[in-house]
Amino acid sequence: MLPALVLSVSDMSKPVLVTGATGTIGRDVAKRLSEKGVSVRAGVRDQAKARKQMGADIAFAPFDFENEKTFSGALEGVEKVFLLPPLLPNQLEVTNAFVDATKGAGARHIVKLSAIGIDDETRPTAVKWHRANEQHIRESGLEFTFLRPNSFMQNFITYFPPRNGTIYLPWGNGTASFVDTRDIASVAAEVLTSDGHKGKIYTLTGPATLGITEVARILSEVTGREFQYVDVPEATARDGMLQAGVPTWQVELVMELHAVNKQNRWSAVTSDIEKVTGTPPTDFTQFARDHVEKFRAN
Repeated sequence: MLPALVLSVSDMSKPVLVTGATGTIGRDVAKRLSEKGVSVRAGVRDQAKARKQMGADIAFAPFDFENEKTFSGALEGVEKVFLLPPLLPNQLEVTNAFVDATKGAGARHIVKLSAIGIDDETRPTAVKWHRANEQHIRESGLEFTFLRPNSFMQNFITYFPPRNGTIYLPWGNGTASFVDTRDIASVAAEVLTSDGHKGKIYTLTGPATLGITEVARILSEVTGREFQYVDVPEATARDGMLQAGVPTWQVELVMELHAVNKQNRWSAVTSDIEKVTGTPPTDFTQFARDHVEKFRAN
């Protein structure tokens, strides 16, 4: 037992690089690693902004997926990396380049935030990118763990929040096993700090499959105000995003994902979160309670 313990302590003394560290998931991954006593290096574009968000316990390194010159400094002395791909039209190109730099810098283990549905026969473009990046990581020879989450519960706060008590989505009667991003972060932190996860793939879901009508019902019960779901035509949803200034490539990406959800293709429930963390995944009612003031404001 002693050699394993010594190895574990040695690993924890070296910094873990967290990319996407100012985003919802990356910020929580960095926080949980810090709470575990791990030296965290957050790769960020704006250090002043990051310091306000994350406090003084975390070290920051200049990092930009679109600037390969920043890779070497961020990766120096790092053995483990949390790879959170950026939302960019050239996502695959830049993440593959980062994987190459990670191997070249001598890091050993990449924990990649991927996506559910990679093994489906037909895949949306975003999932194709993740699948290709996973393959690049496999071929690199680096040790890896792939985290494949379903749609985030937090999307109801960030990407498609209710407006005046109404959730507008082109999902029809589609369902998904929405997952709380805090649970994803907990899994990532556990994988980065414990043994037995190399070469593993974890599909991360919430504990139940929900349609948007059920989401609206839960929000109504938790907030004490009425929420409803309006199933909007796909053309209307697309036009609305374009009119809001969302880039065309991103609109098409999102519409493909909506279509998958409308078809109930990502409704399976797994036990992987509890398997890794020992704690059951957060259900949507608890998520709504934890963010009740945000929903009451909508």
